[in-house]
Amino acid sequence: MQSTDRLLAGRYAQALFAAAADKSEEQKVQADLAAAHKALLEQEGLLRHPRVSVADKKKLVRAEVEGKVGATTLRFLDVLLDKKRYELFALISVAYGRLAAERRGAARAVVRAAQPLKPEERKALEARLKAFAGKDIELDVKEDAELIGGVTVKIGDWVLDSSLRGQLRRLRESIDHGH
Repeated sequence: MQSTDRLLAGRYAQALFAAAADKSEEQKVQADLAAAHKALLEQEGLLRHPRVSVADKKKLVRAEVEGKVGATTLRFLDVLLDKKRYELFALISVAYGRLAAERRGAARAVVRAAQPLKPEERKALEARLKAFAGKDIELDVKEDAELIGGVTVKIGDWVLDSSLRGQLRRLRESIDHGH
């Protein structure tokens, strides 16, 4: 993934957020993006394939998401397909979520955990991050067995790596550098 992809995804997310805000649909569009992503997950290969026509891709998207998402989101998906930018959809969804959280005065934290977080662990993590960031925190927790143990947390550009994998990497670097 290139930095230009992130920049472009951010611009698309801002445009979508502005369109949603004009209609007071910011939260609905955020929910629609999640629903569309889930519904289209199995069709990713076809939607990214260069030999599948834009018209066929639009038919596929409509078949999968019509009735599950609103008109604003459906039009946005059409724009992504027309501009041949569907590969940015996941990045756009994340950037949109960040914009929506900022509008609500919250910060979005992407948490990768080796195992599912228990409700009390989730609440404790939210409380610590709220104290650190000085604002409400919306957790987006994903399981990642490669971490072996622990968690990584990303809020904006700030990253905390308290995973076992990260600790082992830091230990190896310390040994390599003779510290």
